[in-house]
Amino acid sequence: MKMNSRNKKRREFMLKLAKALGLASSALLSPQLLAKGSKRAPVSLLAVRDLGVRKGGREQRLIFNLSDSIKHSLFSLESPDRIVLDLKNTTLKTTLKKHTGKASLVKSIRHATRNGSDLRVVFDLAKKAKVKTKLRKTSKGYHLVVTLSSKASSLAKKKTAKKSSKKLVKRSEKRSLVKQPVSRRGKHFVVAIDPGHGGRDPGAVGRKGTREKDVVLKIARRLQARINKQPDMKAVLTRDGDYYVSLRKRMEKARAKGADLFISIHADANPNRSLTGSSVYILSKNGASSEAARWLANSENSYEPTLGGAHVSRSNKVLSSLLLDLSQSATIDNSLGLAENVLQELSGINSLLRKKVESAAFVVLKSPDIPSMLVETAFISNPREERRLNSSHYQGKLANAMFHGIRRYHLAQKKHNPRYA
Repeated sequence: MKMNSRNKKRREFMLKLAKALGLASSALLSPQLLAKGSKRAPVSLLAVRDLGVRKGGREQRLIFNLSDSIKHSLFSLESPDRIVLDLKNTTLKTTLKKHTGKASLVKSIRHATRNGSDLRVVFDLAKKAKVKTKLRKTSKGYHLVVTLSSKASSLAKKKTAKKSSKKLVKRSEKRSLVKQPVSRRGKHFVVAIDPGHGGRDPGAVGRKGTREKDVVLKIARRLQARINKQPDMKAVLTRDGDYYVSLRKRMEKARAKGADLFISIHADANPNRSLTGSSVYILSKNGASSEAARWLANSENSYEPTLGGAHVSRSNKVLSSLLLDLSQSATIDNSLGLAENVLQELSGINSLLRKKVESAAFVVLKSPDIPSMLVETAFISNPREERRLNSSHYQGKLANAMFHGIRRYHLAQKKHNPRYA
């Protein structure tokens, strides 16, 4: 499923065309998409200098000597406390030494290569700390200044306030309690769960009379309950009963609910009753191309191509086609990452019909801007798997496996997408 050289060249050509149309200087082209088309020489990380601890042990500054300007991002993790610095298109030309001084805010520094060309630096912290960075041009290149600040100073202020006035502390606590529920700066991560078939469409039927529409609805409800236990996630169903919903209507429901991803749940069937195993599908390139043509041809369709959150009028057919293609390409890339996570989790509870994510032109996967996948949980036509699909315990295991794959994808999005931070 890796992007072949032909597709890569095609995307690079389209990015150049977008720049020629004046998009590169606007907010339309996202950094993520531009990065995929970039062939810039790698930046060298030449040295890291620790300027030591200052301000009474509450601040520590490290200087990263770089050969050129750089794109970078930061996020923090807990249990244990650490800060992660991602340096785009960077190679390490020095040795990162451990910082183990008693007063140091950093216990050690680790690094690893990501995505073939990016450098990830991890600061293992001795205590909780905030971090900020500043990029400065020098006569020999650039300095990335990483400043770590201990939270000890804020704790000291709280103790002083407690001594001076208990009433002020109580007021402060009340204000904290009011603000505390708004711990997530972005919106809920919305998962649209689509139980296949329903109503007049029973789906596949097992030898013992088990109907696909019934078991997938039970699995979907279990997955919904599992997701809704997470404070930063929300699950919605395209159907919550035994009734028929058209394939296009399922897509429309997901978009109306503001879905961030779409998962369609099914049970496989085959005349060969010995076949077993789970499989996961995403939209094929051919399916994406035909869907793009459909969207652009339908003048009454309410969809407008977007890139980087900006809308583009359909009156510009060339630009609309370009943006829709780029949007679909990014969505398929995200769908693949999501589907690989889920397939890996399913392999822990069932055999796999196919060891890798497959692609097909399923209608429900054709949303051009919502990462989507279709999961064939098991073969309802196989007597053993039919029995398992009827088991509430096994339905729960399937739901949990899908949840863990989705959650891994969500956490990765939170690290790199401020929308969910």
